Amino acid sequence: MPKKSLHMKILLWGWAVMLCALLLTFWFYYGTVAEELANSSGQNTSRLLNSVRRQISKSETSPGTSSFQKEVTELGHDLGIRITYIKDGKVLADSEVQEKRLSKLDDHSNRPEVIAAEASGSGENIRYSTTLDTRMLYVAKTMSKEGEFLRLALPYSVIGERLDRVKWNFALVLLLIAIGSALLLIYIGRRTAAAVTEISATARAIGEGDYSKRIRIIPGGEYQLLADSINTMARKIQGHIEIIEDQKNKLDAMFDNMKEGIMVLDTDGKIESVNRSMIEIVPETKNSKGRMPLEVLTRHEIQDSVDAIINNLNNVKSDSIILDFPDGRSMNVTICSFNDSNSRRKLILVFHDISEVRRIEMVLRDFVSNASHQLRTPLTSIKGYTETIIDNPPQDNHTLSKFLNIILDNANHMSKVITGMFALARSEYSGKKLRSEPTSLNETITHSINNLTKQAAAKKIQITTGHIAENPVVGTDEGLIQIFENLLENAIKYAPENSSIKIETELERDSITTKVIDEGPGITPSDAERIFERFFKLDENAVENGSSGLGLAICRSLVRNFNGDIWVESPADTTTGTGSSFCVKLPVANG
Repeated sequence: MPKKSLHMKILLWGWAVMLCALLLTFWFYYGTVAEELANSSGQNTSRLLNSVRRQISKSETSPGTSSFQKEVTELGHDLGIRITYIKDGKVLADSEVQEKRLSKLDDHSNRPEVIAAEASGSGENIRYSTTLDTRMLYVAKTMSKEGEFLRLALPYSVIGERLDRVKWNFALVLLLIAIGSALLLIYIGRRTAAAVTEISATARAIGEGDYSKRIRIIPGGEYQLLADSINTMARKIQGHIEIIEDQKNKLDAMFDNMKEGIMVLDTDGKIESVNRSMIEIVPETKNSKGRMPLEVLTRHEIQDSVDAIINNLNNVKSDSIILDFPDGRSMNVTICSFNDSNSRRKLILVFHDISEVRRIEMVLRDFVSNASHQLRTPLTSIKGYTETIIDNPPQDNHTLSKFLNIILDNANHMSKVITGMFALARSEYSGKKLRSEPTSLNETITHSINNLTKQAAAKKIQITTGHIAENPVVGTDEGLIQIFENLLENAIKYAPENSSIKIETELERDSITTKVIDEGPGITPSDAERIFERFFKLDENAVENGSSGLGLAICRSLVRNFNGDIWVESPADTTTGTGSSFCVKLPVANG
């Protein structure tokens, strides 16, 4: 409601109540004064009537004579009142009527005051007199003789004048009070309207969310308590809202930035909201609000579990499901229920990607299987030849030496496998803890070549180097030497005799790629994808060639620790379709 309308409404209602109260007071007191004036006039007239009655009783003239009429007329004129003497309803004398007209007057036995006087000795009445053409106050009393009455009449205009004066005085007082009350009510109304407007505006602002709004000025102390209460309420609400918003922002930040996908379902089991990770996991959930999980995920297992919890079947409140998606991902879906502010059951679905965990589990199983296989074969060979030597020793030294050499080769192979496993585990464990530093490629490559010169010479393989970048790379001397030794050892192992191995580098903007190129038979594309896996070998004859199947896996782990990359390009010579080029890309060290 506008301020002006509110002010006028308060003013008019207050003024109306005040005027009604004053009018009721005036009416009550005016009636009381009029009644008291009438009673007073009647009492005065009765006393005057008694006085006249005594005088007439002492008179020597007889009623009905001219001298009695004259005496009554003179007495009425002296007292300023009308005196009437009545006998058996007939007027014998009247101070306001000529003697000759007395016989023409009406019978007065039916006059109210006469009837009252006849019944109780006295009576009075106020009525209009046709004889005098005015309202009169009549007072009558019985005389000593039966049937005779003395009546006095006083013009009521005397009482009316006094009542008129009282009426005008009351009207003047009423007018002054009305004007004074109007001014007072205008003042109070403005203060009240201003206070109510201020309080209403503040309450409206608080209701619309502006909790910083306060009642600063109160035009009237009577609203101070209400203003203080509203201000206190606003401060408390503002504090609670700030806490709620802070908690909401924290929850929203967690909800949007957590890696797990979150899906919230309403009381009907329909999607209410999803977080960013959920959209990344299942893009179809981006515009899925109001849809059933089955429509988006197309997995009946989730929908069945959701329906069971929503409908409270078998008192199920939570569930956990592992889903395998066609793209190879695995998700652990946890479904739990909660009650909203209206005690209605809603659901939260948490999608946790366990693909890496399951991949690691699979790798671990494969690792254990491969490791046991790699160790079981030479161990079986060692055990078999040892038992042969013990149970049936060879008679010639050549055969015995052959058996012992086989046992030694298998033992060396087992040692190499175990050493490689420890090296790989150490490399993967050190990972981020490994302290890299600027390292010279030229020095580490030269050191690696020198360590394998003898092995290369045994197969008449020549190791050459092209242009080697002088820029230092990220790594460690020990780590890079181990990488290049493994690559050169593999190249020597698979390269034919009287061939060559070339090492060259390519400098890019922020990295250096080192290539180890051999002239071996090459690697098929299917094998190129798996060649860096643990225990994968192109030649399954592990003992004869001394391969443990861990060299390239160790290289990949070390290169990744240095924030680099490693891959194979085969064939290296597209003309002959032979040769392999193992590429190691390492970042250039700053400074």
